[in-house]
Amino acid sequence: MSKPPSQMTVYDELRKVMLEQRAIFDNVTVGVLFSRNRTVIACNALCATTLGYPKEELIGLSGMALYPSEAAYRLMARKATPILAAGKPFHDEIEYRRKDGSTFWARTSAKAIDPQQPANGTIWIITDITEERRVREELAEKTHELEAVFETSFVGIAVLRGENILRCNQHYAELIGVTVDELIGQNMRALYPNEADYLNCQTAFRESLQHGNEHQLERRLCRQDGSLFWARLSARAFDPARPDDGTVWMIEDITDRKNADERVRTALTEQQLIFNNAAVGMAFVRNRIISRCNRKFEELFGYAENELINSSTLILYPTLRDYDEDGMAVLNPLQCGETAISERLMRRKDGSQLWIRATGHRANTPDGGLDVIWIYEDVTERHQAEDALLRAHDELEQRVVERTSELARTNSQLQEEIYERLQAEQRIWHVAHHDALTGLPNRSLLMDRLDQALTQAARSQQRVAIMFLDLDRFKSINDTLGHHIGDLLLKHVASHLREAVRAMDTVSRLGGDEFVVVLHEIQDMDDAVRVAEKILARLATAVKLEGHTLYATPSIGISLYPDDGREAYQLMKNADTAMYHAKESGRNNFQLFTSQMNDETERVFTLEQRMRRALEAGHFVLHYQPLFDHNDGNICGVEALVRWNDPQHGLIPPQEFLPVAEEIGLILPLGEWILREACRQQMAWQAQGLPALRMSVNLSARQFRQKSLINTLQNILTETGMNARQLELEITESSLMHDADETLIKLRQLTEMGITLAIDDFGTGYSSLSYLKKYSVNRLKIDRDFVRSLCDNQDDAAIVSTIVAMASHLGLHTMAEGVETQDQLQALLDLGCKQFQGNLFSQPLPAVDAALLLEKAGRQ
Repeated sequence: MSKPPSQMTVYDELRKVMLEQRAIFDNVTVGVLFSRNRTVIACNALCATTLGYPKEELIGLSGMALYPSEAAYRLMARKATPILAAGKPFHDEIEYRRKDGSTFWARTSAKAIDPQQPANGTIWIITDITEERRVREELAEKTHELEAVFETSFVGIAVLRGENILRCNQHYAELIGVTVDELIGQNMRALYPNEADYLNCQTAFRESLQHGNEHQLERRLCRQDGSLFWARLSARAFDPARPDDGTVWMIEDITDRKNADERVRTALTEQQLIFNNAAVGMAFVRNRIISRCNRKFEELFGYAENELINSSTLILYPTLRDYDEDGMAVLNPLQCGETAISERLMRRKDGSQLWIRATGHRANTPDGGLDVIWIYEDVTERHQAEDALLRAHDELEQRVVERTSELARTNSQLQEEIYERLQAEQRIWHVAHHDALTGLPNRSLLMDRLDQALTQAARSQQRVAIMFLDLDRFKSINDTLGHHIGDLLLKHVASHLREAVRAMDTVSRLGGDEFVVVLHEIQDMDDAVRVAEKILARLATAVKLEGHTLYATPSIGISLYPDDGREAYQLMKNADTAMYHAKESGRNNFQLFTSQMNDETERVFTLEQRMRRALEAGHFVLHYQPLFDHNDGNICGVEALVRWNDPQHGLIPPQEFLPVAEEIGLILPLGEWILREACRQQMAWQAQGLPALRMSVNLSARQFRQKSLINTLQNILTETGMNARQLELEITESSLMHDADETLIKLRQLTEMGITLAIDDFGTGYSSLSYLKKYSVNRLKIDRDFVRSLCDNQDDAAIVSTIVAMASHLGLHTMAEGVETQDQLQALLDLGCKQFQGNLFSQPLPAVDAALLLEKAGRQ
């Protein structure tokens, strides 16, 4: 029976609406899904495609299957159920799992189909935002990195809008002398000494923007306290067309550089005045070509100003033979760094001749040429006088022969010869008993005067002080600036030492940079202390030598007669011992000898001899402490730790002998043995079928700075057959921060070999984060001192948390050393650390016991 027309109209209208809804459902640009009782009952094609299912397979699927894990599903349910049950819409960003197991993030909106009857079903709208989240996360990471650069920059950075400061970093505030909060909102005009300087700066800034350039200039700025400093300013607008909308300014304090430049200009001006107005001729000659000379030099040879520049010195000699002979005579002394002195008959421009005394010093230049500074003196009149004297003498001799006064003249000549002989003997005695460089008594004369002083002191019941003095870091001056500068510095020191003592006292140079001062007839040790303080004060002042500003700080050891000995040798030895203690106490100080110093010296010497014999006899052994990874609960490596198995004293821990080994240089052969033995043991374990775990070995600072380190490691790996990727080297922070450029090169070489790197005892030293990002480091080892007090000290806990977070941000692993208790382990796990080393897991074990532990771990 057909329906009435009115019913057909309603039916058709309803069918039309349903078709329209179906078209919208199938073609909407978001995924739509209906669920009831946590089961999919309907979805559109886009939803099925997004989830990676055929549409018919998705229908009837449990909602839990669409989530990465049951925990994720239950978490979403806990958040969404109360909201949907209340008839309200639910919105969130949720991670879903596709059919192939991959996951994606989607912006999700859900609402009950019938808010009055939530159980009747829920509509879910899903939009894939995986790429959007990735972009957001990358943006957040870049923002965090830029913020770190902003806050840790070594230059001041400020962001301005118009003329007012919107934000700035800590270094910027420190340059101005206020806090960051005090600077926010301030007008930039306050940084300039006056309004004119500010307006000039702004004008230059806007001109730079018009040409599309970064604005840079140097200006004097004003701190909060009114003091001025030189600064390099760099500025750029965010939008060059609208600079008032925002600019970024960088300020660097260049006051020291400006002052240094001014001092250099002043020194050069002074040197030029001296050069141009010297009373002797001066010339700088490169490979016998005149590069520069003063006016006096040109006048000596009759040339106009600058006429001799770039001319060969050949034009100054009468003949080519004279030129060659003089060159051969002075070549060897100049090449040896000695002073070359010669007297030659030379030629003026007009052809006339003159006698010249030439003194040459080789200049240290980097290109390897023969550069010589010559000083020329006209000695023609002296030669003429000598010639005239010689002729007069010849005539006198002739008259003596002709006359009968031979006896009187012979007697006179004999007296002159006796006098000259006495002078010669005195000169010989002086040379034999004095230092050639400083003119001070040498060791021979020192011991003679010391014996006399001790004898006199014994008679008069007085004291004698012996001061042994050594210059701090003198070798580096010689190596860097040359022996000529070193000799000038030694003369300077000798002069100050003479001025610091009485005329009756003795100042001697033993050789090198070692001096000895003998204080005669003193009352007590306070007299010696006052002299030592006077010497330190005099040598504390910088000295300028040929353009170099140098310091000659000494380390002084003092012994006293008769308190510290009655014989000269004993007193000298004790003063020398005290001097070494002064060096160990930080240099630039003095130490009084005590008997305990000899005891300590004897102890160190004995320990050194025992250690050398132990290394030769093979008494050093390695113990191995396992390293644990909490992620899988397995051993992830072992660290090789050296022990001294002494036949008399048993097993000696490393803290009792490694510091001495480092000091005496024995750490180099010992460290090489440790590396070789650790690699050999690793290969022996692998031959037994044990897993090839990471072998960690500590490198001392001295080992790391050794030039041959890379070759040594390559040889050891080749000898033992060990894969470089199984070796991890642990290096302390202080080792890395020494000569950062050379360190970076060496670390890259190690990484290219395949060796992994760890920073040991991290947090106890100073590491620049900018360098840490450049270094090819794989792991940071948290120092055991932080772990020990982790549960009791909030500061240490904060430090460990910061280290773990920083390592994670830089993509590095962290390992905690010295884990002893369960509380420490749990605290480290809570902070995000996953790798551990310590007695809680295992003590360091001999190789046999360690193998058993590794074998047991391999079976688990």
